[in-house]
Amino acid sequence: MARQIIISDDNVSDSNEIKRLLSGFGADIIQTLRICSAKELLTKFKTGDIVICDFKLADGNAVELMEWLDHKNIGCNVFVITDVETVADAVTSFRPGAKDYINKRLIRELLIPKIKTLIGRDDDDNFQLLFSRKSDGYLRAYSAAHVVAPTNLNVMIIGESGVGKEPLAHEIYDMSQQCDRPCVLMDCGTLHYLALNNNTKQQPTLLDAVASQFRKAQGSTVILDNIQQLSTDMQSIMLHVIANCKQPPRIIATASPDISEMVIEGGFLSALFYKIKEFTIALPPLRDCQDDIMLLADFYLRHYNQEFHKQVKRFDASAQKEMRVHSWSGNIRELKHVVRVAVLKSRGEIITSKELDFDTPNTGAHIQFKLKKDDEKSKITSAIVHANGNLTQAANLLGISLRTLLVKRKKYGLK
Repeated sequence: MARQIIISDDNVSDSNEIKRLLSGFGADIIQTLRICSAKELLTKFKTGDIVICDFKLADGNAVELMEWLDHKNIGCNVFVITDVETVADAVTSFRPGAKDYINKRLIRELLIPKIKTLIGRDDDDNFQLLFSRKSDGYLRAYSAAHVVAPTNLNVMIIGESGVGKEPLAHEIYDMSQQCDRPCVLMDCGTLHYLALNNNTKQQPTLLDAVASQFRKAQGSTVILDNIQQLSTDMQSIMLHVIANCKQPPRIIATASPDISEMVIEGGFLSALFYKIKEFTIALPPLRDCQDDIMLLADFYLRHYNQEFHKQVKRFDASAQKEMRVHSWSGNIRELKHVVRVAVLKSRGEIITSKELDFDTPNTGAHIQFKLKKDDEKSKITSAIVHANGNLTQAANLLGISLRTLLVKRKKYGLK
């Protein structure tokens, strides 16, 4: 279906180039030089139409335009473009609802494919999920990913299980200059099975198998998922393969928060760690992203409405309250499961607290056990006592993985 696209940019040359690149999409394209002209046109736009706006124009900026759109309840998809890309400006743009924040040098590589995808997709699919979060922590992480994506730097994404590290790794690849070449995903927890499936004439070895995977990604990208699960031997093999690649691929790795502790204690090779950790992105746990909880819940509600052929419209006040105070030790993975079960159990159009089955009990005590560097030891001790020695429950209270708790317990000499 044809859409209207408005390009608001006072650089006529840039505006004309964007129009040329979009000319084959079957959309009506209108160009303006000022924010005021864009507003006049946007009052006639339909929900779902597209706006491409320079971050700064002579009479205003894209943030002001998006705030005006929100005030007028005009539901357009806004892409912010810029000559000078900064993380601060990216965060500022995403907060009021920008679909993306793109450097003008990367219009062809990043903006055009995203608009093409948006025009051809339903507004309720996973494309929307990438841009539905508004918390400070997530916006900083996503903006950092956006800044590093066009470079060749290796990236390490650190976060708890279930926070969405692998999807962000794929998003970095999709925004990279290598996105037209094959990307190889390697699950570090199952790499020892690679040799069994590696087709070599001689007896296959783990070194052969890993080297084969890296050759597939020459000049492109390798995603190493859960690198903290690599055995010591496998770490040495990985380091050897990377060092001897003729055309080394870019590496995007995901890791749990205890990876730094493992390096300090000798459980992970520092040479491999710093080879991959050229740029670090920390993905915060869901409990630290309060602004995202209901946004994500509403997204999955719509998704599971389709799966179960339901017409559930919303969560009531009691359900929202319980979801906001829950500790979400399983992060987005747990939230997704809770919403799925709730939609399945619902008998009407509204989900109440009775339909919520949390994967982990919500004691409400997790806030008092939130770790801080200055009193980490005492917090860990209190959590273990509160959980009557059950380390799994203590880890849930602290908001960390059991493995991280074991590492910290050893560090502080706690029994």
